[in-house]
Amino acid sequence: MLTVRVETQTDLLVTARAAHRGGDFETSYAAFSRAGAVGPLAVDDLDAMAVAAAALGHGREAMRVGELVYVRLTRTDPNAAAGKAVELGSAWLARGEWAIGQSWIRRARGLLAGAPEGPSLVKLTYLETVVAVFTDDVDLAAERSAVLRQMSLESAQTAVAGEAYYQLGEVRRRRGDVDGAFAAYARAHQLGVVPQPGEALLRCALGDVDTARAEVRAAIAVADAGDLPRLLRGAVQIALAGSDLDEADHYLRQLESVGVVDNLLRGAVLVRCGRYREALAVLQAALRESGYEEAEAYEWIAQARRGISGR
Repeated sequence: MLTVRVETQTDLLVTARAAHRGGDFETSYAAFSRAGAVGPLAVDDLDAMAVAAAALGHGREAMRVGELVYVRLTRTDPNAAAGKAVELGSAWLARGEWAIGQSWIRRARGLLAGAPEGPSLVKLTYLETVVAVFTDDVDLAAERSAVLRQMSLESAQTAVAGEAYYQLGEVRRRRGDVDGAFAAYARAHQLGVVPQPGEALLRCALGDVDTARAEVRAAIAVADAGDLPRLLRGAVQIALAGSDLDEADHYLRQLESVGVVDNLLRGAVLVRCGRYREALAVLQAALRESGYEEAEAYEWIAQARRGISGR
């Protein structure tokens, strides 16, 4: 008589944690999700699940789980909760969701009121400066900048500041502010953060595909595991813009080899390769997932349908 072994939550957590340590985010996320369906997850496991979701391109899910982490931390570790609030504020700002991002920044400020200087406080102050600059609040920008000048900028804090400027560049790029985006990327570079793939995607949008391709290739060559997924995503987009389907497929396979499945990009590559029916199924799956730009997905779906109909 055959027996079926049912995985316990402990089994699933062992799998999820091991996969997370090894950078297999697809397995990690799936196992954490199944474990969470069995019972509540510990804060560290929720945090790891959020990281895996973000790496897979499930941006909204990553932030949903991150918010659960924040709520749990407010009960046990207010300082860690403040750091998570800063992280969530930064993520929402990077998506161009200013109202939501600023609400998280206000929460972080409340939790860090009177706290000694540290990486979370430095990043929060930079984010406040970024918001002030972008919203043309001259007085607040001057006040926050003065505070920043009084803070020490050790290497770790400098990197935090550089990342904040990179995110400002991303927001400006998405809003069509070319000069502002280049200025923010330049400041990020001065602070030791490689402003990629954002700067390369901006050059690509301006028609300089060759320079964009060279910049993102150089960044990929020296990237660490944490930065590689976003760089590879950018590389696929640039290759598609340059109609280099072999290169697009190469980078997409690299992305999948590090455990990241991006159905939007996979569908886009399939459309450009003329595999319209297969592309349609993949793109419809992308729409069911969180974290994708719906307008872009629908545009690729429209192209797939035109290809199927022969128009």
